[in-house]
Amino acid sequence: MSTRREWIKQAAGAAAAAAIPALMAGSAAADQAAPKVTGKASLKAHAAARGLLTGCAVNANLFRRDAAFRDLIAQQYSIVVPENCLKWNLLRPTSSTYDFADADALVSFAETHGIKVRGHNFVWHEALPKWFAATVTKGNARKFIVDHITTVASRYKGRIHSWDVVNEAIWIKDGRPDGLRSSSP
Repeated sequence: MSTRREWIKQAAGAAAAAAIPALMAGSAAADQAAPKVTGKASLKAHAAARGLLTGCAVNANLFRRDAAFRDLIAQQYSIVVPENCLKWNLLRPTSSTYDFADADALVSFAETHGIKVRGHNFVWHEALPKWFAATVTKGNARKFIVDHITTVASRYKGRIHSWDVVNEAIWIKDGRPDGLRSSSP
């Protein structure tokens, strides 16, 4: 039995192979040869038949400007992961404000199309806003993290399938006995 990661690689390869004829320079033969990969033939349908979800990471800029990309997501995927719009650096322009516009748009789209959303992520050392290092200290870090998670989780309560709470927390190479990442500003 394939692992989920192996299955996703195979499915992505099949989707890419199916898309190649349509990407060719518009010949009628290529258009006729392109298999229909929608409805019952979609990745979403094939995954569902096996009790699996199929999904992709969604870039907010591409999502915002490209209707064909949104159509592809609606046709092929049963779960989406916001690539960056739920990460602190984009979600928190200042220590006291949030910008939910891109995340709200993606979650609403997903709900409209019956697609699940995986929240990515509450905490990641690589996606902290510029103000973070000058504002958050050992003394107030807990409050900032709890407030951030509470605000975001409350906004999307019942609308997010699952969450990546802490991203890339394990990093054996750092040499800590517990295997956790040794991140410091």
